[in-house]
Order: sequence, then structure tokens, then C-alpha cells
Amino acid sequence: MWFSTPSIVVIDDDSSIGILTKARLDSHDKYKVFLASNGFDGIKLANIKNPALIILDWVMPGMNGIDVLKQIKSDPNTAHIPVLMLTGKNLVGEIEDAFNAGATDYLTKPLDLKKLSAKVNSILN
Repeated sequence: MWFSTPSIVVIDDDSSIGILTKARLDSHDKYKVFLASNGFDGIKLANIKNPALIILDWVMPGMNGIDVLKQIKSDPNTAHIPVLMLTGKNLVGEIEDAFNAGATDYLTKPLDLKKLSAKVNSILN
């Protein structure tokens, strides 16, 4: 039986976060990871790739993560995709805002690769 590898779109303007996330999830967890460095490109990529998961930063130039999240969740083509917020924003009200906008889960920076893998595997399995 043939199974396709789940894909993940990572939207983060910090290239080091993108590279680390991709390296971990590609090699360790065997997902296909696509990177976008801003919200506009991330939304386009999500529409093209129809990923199993989107990992989304909050603070980005141009379009912040909450605006990206709202747009993803309002589009019938992407509304079904779970979104893991991966951000430095860690105040209770901010976390609530993300969940209210449609986030599936939330992980704060600094990036912990073991926690990231655990969250991703929990969401996708």
C-alpha cells in the first residue's frame, strides 16, 4: 500500500528558525517541509501544497501571523488545515487571541526541537 509523506508549510521571517524546523521535521520526523518567509508567500504556498499542517510565526513584517491565520481559516481551501503557532509571544491574552483566531496549538520560542516534534506528531497522528 502506498502512503504519501505529509507535508508541512512553515511561515517564519527568521530564516534560522525555518532551517532548523525543516531540518528536524524532514530528517527526524520524515515530513516534507516547505518554507515561506512572509505571510503572503505562506498563504500562497498553503494553497498550492495543501499541507497537513502549517507552522506559523506571529511577528513578521507586512502581514502578522494572526492576520495570516485569520485568512487561512476564512478560505474554504485552507480552513481545514491545522495551524501550530510558533512564536515568542507568550502572554496569556496573546495565546488566547491565537486560539480565538483558529490556532490548533501553540508553542513558544526559543525553539525546542523535541517539543516541536512532539507537538507536530500529536497534531498529525
